[in-house]
This record gives sequence, structure tokens and C-alpha cells, in this order.
Amino acid sequence: MLPKRYTAFISYSHADHVAARWLHRALETYRFPRDVRPSSTDENRPVDRLGPIFLDREEFSSSSDLAASVRLALHSSDWLIVVCSPNAAKSRWVNEEVRTFKELGRADRILCLVVDGEPGFGAIDEANCFPPAIRFEVTAGIVTNRSAAEPLAADIRGGKAARRDAKLRIIAGLLQLPLDELRRREQGRRQQRLALLSTAAVIGSVLFAGLALFAWNARNEAERQRKIAVQKSTTAERTAAFMVSLFEVSDPSEARGNTITAREILDRGARQVKVELRDEPLVRSEFSAALGRVYYGLGLYGPASDLLIEARSVPNQDPRAVAAESLTLGDINWARGDYVQAERLYQDADRRVRSERTIDPALHARALVGLGDAASMQQHYAEASHFFADALQIADAPTVDLAVKARVLESLGSTNVDSGHLDLANDWYKKALELRTRISGDTHPRVLDTLNNLGAIAYLKGDSKTAGIYWSRLMNVDRRVRGPHHPEVAVTLNNLGLLKLEQRQFAAAMPMLSEAWAIQAAQRNGNQDDLIFVLNNLARAKFGLGDIEGARSHFVQALNATLATNHRLRAPILTDLANLECRKGHFDAGLKRLVEGRPIMAQRYPDDPWRVAHVDNVRAGCLTGLKRYAEAKALMSSSLPIILKKWPPNTLYGHDALERAVRLYTRTGDTARVDAYREQLQEK
Repeated sequence: MLPKRYTAFISYSHADHVAARWLHRALETYRFPRDVRPSSTDENRPVDRLGPIFLDREEFSSSSDLAASVRLALHSSDWLIVVCSPNAAKSRWVNEEVRTFKELGRADRILCLVVDGEPGFGAIDEANCFPPAIRFEVTAGIVTNRSAAEPLAADIRGGKAARRDAKLRIIAGLLQLPLDELRRREQGRRQQRLALLSTAAVIGSVLFAGLALFAWNARNEAERQRKIAVQKSTTAERTAAFMVSLFEVSDPSEARGNTITAREILDRGARQVKVELRDEPLVRSEFSAALGRVYYGLGLYGPASDLLIEARSVPNQDPRAVAAESLTLGDINWARGDYVQAERLYQDADRRVRSERTIDPALHARALVGLGDAASMQQHYAEASHFFADALQIADAPTVDLAVKARVLESLGSTNVDSGHLDLANDWYKKALELRTRISGDTHPRVLDTLNNLGAIAYLKGDSKTAGIYWSRLMNVDRRVRGPHHPEVAVTLNNLGLLKLEQRQFAAAMPMLSEAWAIQAAQRNGNQDDLIFVLNNLARAKFGLGDIEGARSHFVQALNATLATNHRLRAPILTDLANLECRKGHFDAGLKRLVEGRPIMAQRYPDDPWRVAHVDNVRAGCLTGLKRYAEAKALMSSSLPIILKKWPPNTLYGHDALERAVRLYTRTGDTARVDAYREQLQEK
């Protein structure tokens, strides 16, 4: 039997997260009156507090198996507290948590907190706030139609006074004390506090009289020092803001020939900050952070990271400044593909922002977006959606800069692309594009990012022509605005090279892909997503031009990178490598890679049947080489129509599939099929 780790488990719908967090904080910070002790005998629990209260997203935010984590927490909890509302009544997960807790034989240890709707065990309607597992008995893990006993419920719908009463009602239930008894003891504690405060006030008055004269003399000196500090801080902040705005948003009408001079000035400034401001650490940290953000805006991730790490290490900074530094450093790690480290930095920023008495909404929204981005790249899409929903709610406030909202919309687009919801992603990106254009014009770097993403969505939906229009428009603007060596320029080059590849224009694709590879390799680590895409495309271009060994080297390098990140190109690269092996006569090696890749392909691309058909078609080619013609014919017959439905004969996949069919049926003497497939290959 599992030890009881938690006093209670709070079950709630995400829509009620504000009330759930209030309850969690109220219970964990509550101290018992002196003559009250909990009934639990657990030696690990504090003697004057309820002990840990489980709130899922706080306790298991990075869990790789949330369902298992929640189930374990339910088993380890003395009580279940359900935050009840119409949203909770409709929530599958809240109902499942109640059902599981009842299944443990603890139906009599469930408490309810009503935050909205109407409590009731009668007919089901839209206003009912109790989930089915609350209203009905659970037998053998099944929610029956037999009405359950109504649990103890507290109600906070009446405002502040109702919250105080509801908190005591829940605590009395947890302590198994009569509510009136707990109220009486609370009243006694308040009276004791008032007596202590009165005594302290008298003592304080005496001390204040003695300190007043000293304070008066010190006041003038403190005020003088404060003005000096404010002046220095204001000067540093204004200069830093100017530097960031100067380099971050480029004027597309300017010649990029000035970039070299700008880089030299930037490098010299980074060196001088360390020397000239060595005796002013706080001012130095502000300048280092500003320079780091400029380097990051120019796509120079190495020096940007060094400066921000240095800035972040300076002690006694304003928590908001350190939070901003953590956010930018998180962005850099995210851009370099280290999503785990990026997540840690976003968590650090979020913790610092929320520790302030007055929370900065823009920084809070940015931290939530970062956490959502990191979760999305680790394929935790549901968790990412929660972060983005919270960020969007903050960004909708009229006091928050519209650029923050645009950033949230872009991330919502990105996570929906990753999770396969292309139409929804397209809608989010269009909203972001409209907002970005209104804020900054149509050549801002973020506008270009969004146009690139819209092109990617068009490509994923099979509209290569529209994708090419988007990406061709981006190319010249990208070079002018960002400079020729920015990583985003490499992304656009790779996309254009991919379109050339698919039209079998290998020679035209090679310069684009080679340039993209050089830019990406200079700025990012070997496992970064964009590097894998470029390596794979470069390998396919070399294979098309007959450079077999060069293609093999790039395929293997890309495959190794996918193993470290569980990348979605793993199965396609295994298939391409198998095709290469079989073309070289290494049929067994090729078939082994196909056996590994086919189940991965089916799992990762359930909505793209042509991809599994491509694996089978390559297998048919390998089997042809081994003279296993019957097996090859069966695979060819099933796979070829699916591929040609997606890819015409003049495209890379369509052409290669038809060539395999020609080789197979030439060897088996089926001249009619050979002639028909050769005719398709000759069509323009």
C-alpha cells in the first residue's frame, strides 16, 4: 500500500485554475490554532499545518507520464477536493479523478468547493456543477445510475466573505472537526494576535521616538544616493533600449554593406563593457544583457549566450531584469535546439516574475509562451496549449503591448502545426500576421517569420505553388533585413531547395542547400531541428546528382541527430538510406532499415498514407534486387497508386516509384507494364 504523501488532492477544470490555485495556497499556508492538531499520525507532516496539497500542474509540470503521475498522487492522498462548476461537470479528467478516488474506497473522503453553477443531485442541466462521479455511486470502476450521498460542500460564489467561510469549512472537513468548533478557536487566536499587536505598537512607539532623530539625519543622504542611483539606472536603461531597437528592427531601405561595421562596433562595445564598467556591476549587467539581445537579434547565438550568462550571474539585480535575461537566454537555447535547458530557463523566469508583489504581465506572458514552446517541441501538446491559453488571457489585457499578443498567436500557430492541426494553425498565423503588420509594417522580422510559416502550411497541405510564392518573396527581404548569414535566411534557402528537389532539379537545389547548411552549422548545434532538415535535403540532392558517398555521409549524420531528439524525420531518413543501400546492392542492409522505419512512419504520419506506401515501394525495389519478384510485385501493386495519387510522375517520389516499377517488370518480362510506366515517365 502506498504511503500517504498528500493531505489532499485538488481536482479541477483548467477553466477554474484561478480558484484552484487560491484554494491550494489557502490550505498550504494555513496554520492551526495552538490547541488544534490534525488526526493524521504521519511523522513527515508538519505539526502546525495541513501538509502538502497536490495541485497537478504545480507538482508534475515536467512529468513525461502525466496520467500515471496523477494516478499515483490520488493513491497517495488522504482526501479529494473537487472544484465544482459547469466546466468541471463536463470535464472528462475531473470525472475520471473522482471515479478513481472512489474506486480506492474513499468515497466518504471527498469534499467539494462550488465556484460556479448550481449544486444539485437532480436532473442534469447546463448549470449543474457536480461531475457525474460525484452525483452517482461508483461500483467496480463504473459510474452507476444510483444516486450517491451528497458530499460536504463549501461555496465561494458570494465573494470575499464567502471565501473565508469556505476555507474554514474545507479545513474543518480535512481535520474532521465541527465547523463551529474551528471558528471558535480561530476567534481565540485572532484575539491573541490583537493583544500582541497592541503590545508591539506601544514598544514600537518608544523605539520610533528614539530613532526619529537618527532617521532624519540619514534621510537626506539616502535621498541623495537614491537620486544618483535612479539617474544611473535610467541612463543605462535608455541606452540599452536604444541599442536593442537600433539592431533588432532593421530598415529594409538601408544597404546591408554597413553590417560589417555594425558587427565590429558591437564586438568592441562588448569588450569595453567589461573594462569600463567593471566597478559598476549592475550597470554592466544591463549593458551585457542588452548587447546579448542584439547579438541574438542578429542570429549570433554564441556571443549572445555568453553575454547573457554573464549578465545573469551578477548579484542583487532587480528580479524583473534577471527574469528578462532568463527569457532571452531561454530563447537562444530554444533556437539552438536545447529544449530541456530552454524549459529550465523559462521556468526560472516564470518563478521570478510571480515572486514580485506586482507581476509584470508582459514578462509573465513571455515566460508562459516560452514554457509552451518548449513543451510543444518535446511533443507535450496538451501542456503547451494550457500555457498558451494562460498567456493569451494575460496578453488580452489593454495594458499589455500588442507585440506580446502577436507572439502568443504565433506560438499557437506553431504548436498546431506540430500537432497536425494545419487549418487551425493557418488561422492563428493569419491573426498574428495582421497584428504584426499593424504594429511594425510588412518587413519586420517577425512578419517574415509568419509569412514563412504560412508558406510551410501551404506546403504541408500539398500546395507547393503557394508555398513557393511565399518563400521566394521572403528570400530577398530576408537577406536585406537580417543579413546574408542569419539562421532564418538558411530556413528560407532550405525551403526553396526542397521545392527544387521535389521537381528533381538537383543541380538548382544544391547551391541553396549548401549555403543553408553552412549558415546553420556555424550557429547551431548538431541536433537542432533545422540542421536535420537541411542535412536530409542536401543528402537527397547529392544522391540525385550521383554523389552516393556524400549522400550517405549526410544521411547518417542526420539520422544520428534524429535519435537524440526523437525527430519526425527519423523514418523518412531511414527509408532514404535504405533506398541508397539497395541502389548500391546492399539489399539486406537496406531491408533492415525498412523494417525499423516502417512502424515509426505509420505512427508519426497517420494522415499521410503515401509515406508508408513509399516505404513499401522502396522495399519492392530492394526485393527486386534479391529476385524475390512475387513479394516485390505485391508491394508494388499496393504502393504505386497511392504514391502517384500524391506525387505526379515528374516529381521526385513519383519518378523514383515508376523507375522501380520499370526495373521490376523488365526483369519479370511484363512488357505491357514496362511500356505503360515508361510512357508516364516521359510525360511532362
